[in-house]
Amino acid sequence: MTLNISGMMKKPMMQNFVSLVLLQGINYLLPLLTFPFLFRVLEVKYFGLVSFGYTLTQFFVIFTDFGFNLSATKYISINRDNREAVNKYLNSVFVCRALLAAASFLILLLLACFVERFKHDSWFYISYFGIVIGNALFPMWYFQGMEKMKYITAFNIIAKSVSFLPLFIFIREPGDYILAPVFYSAGYILAGLISVYVIYFREDMQWFLPAVKDIAYAFSDSFSYFLSRISLSMFSNINTFVIGLLCGNTAVGYYSAAEKLYLAYNQLLLPFTGVLFPHIAKTRDVRFFKRILSLIAPINIALLAIILLGSQWLIDIIYDEPAQSGTLAVFRILICASFLAVPSILLGYPFLAAMGHARYTNYTVVLVSIFHITGLAALVLSNTLSIYSVAALVVLSETLLFAFRAAGVKKYRLL
Repeated sequence: MTLNISGMMKKPMMQNFVSLVLLQGINYLLPLLTFPFLFRVLEVKYFGLVSFGYTLTQFFVIFTDFGFNLSATKYISINRDNREAVNKYLNSVFVCRALLAAASFLILLLLACFVERFKHDSWFYISYFGIVIGNALFPMWYFQGMEKMKYITAFNIIAKSVSFLPLFIFIREPGDYILAPVFYSAGYILAGLISVYVIYFREDMQWFLPAVKDIAYAFSDSFSYFLSRISLSMFSNINTFVIGLLCGNTAVGYYSAAEKLYLAYNQLLLPFTGVLFPHIAKTRDVRFFKRILSLIAPINIALLAIILLGSQWLIDIIYDEPAQSGTLAVFRILICASFLAVPSILLGYPFLAAMGHARYTNYTVVLVSIFHITGLAALVLSNTLSIYSVAALVVLSETLLFAFRAAGVKKYRLL
């Protein structure tokens, strides 16, 4: 048995999987520890403000990503043996993300100067922008495509840890909420700078300004992925954003506390999807994917049943919140969506898109997002918008997305 494990660990795919587990583990374990701490110290009102600011920043992150985490991963995975093509595409994507980050900062400044909701705490929102800068510098897509995640995992863990430790040291009362975005930004920027160093000094890539046509190609190649990624964010980010705008910081605090746990559960799959996407795109190994799906699906059902049974204990331990606060009820509603969200995630980009049906995968996400936004508008117009009705809408949207993806797999006879 020891020899078999040792042999498996020498395979690039297994090494990448372990690296992604460590990387995603630190990326989501630290926030999972931090948010309950902030909830208790800042109290629900200022925790809601911190969550609202973070959510606003995620829209800019998604905009600057522009789908490159999928399109660039696929391109580099397919062309990894063509060093010149990879280098040109790498630099083109960096230029694209720099232009998008500049546009994002201009939009943020306009919001901070002219929109009343953002004028009061303008420096608070601007302090979050370091996350956008760091994310634009951090080329996860390059290392996923080259299947060399192990080179940056250790640096990223160190950088992210540095950003979270000061939160526990310096945030001692509600008025310290202004420090949260500063520390978050510092960690993302450090991780981005280290990864750029690794690419150009360890991987021996060369920096040069690519031709306009190459930059335009990178943009166009990623556009359909961008539509799907911005649409996918509607399932989570827009919920917190709308609740924050219409219901206030306290309501968004309760909703966000529950949502963080729900998203953390779904994001446990990121190491699998991060490894599966480039692997399936290159090998078209359907049999391997079927084994992964048949393994994860029953485990997901069993885990969710346990979580639902112990949900009150879980919320009490993590947030020290009574059941009547709203966090528990919202969490129970949201976690029900994971029964279908988890297999839906696996059927999406790691499989349908990787098997050559990215257009179908992207457009179904857009359709479901339109449904979700329409549902939010209906809740607002009917005066029934609340943290509970929004959570129920998430379940409906995830169910519809799963139905689309299952229909796609059947339509293209992939399994």
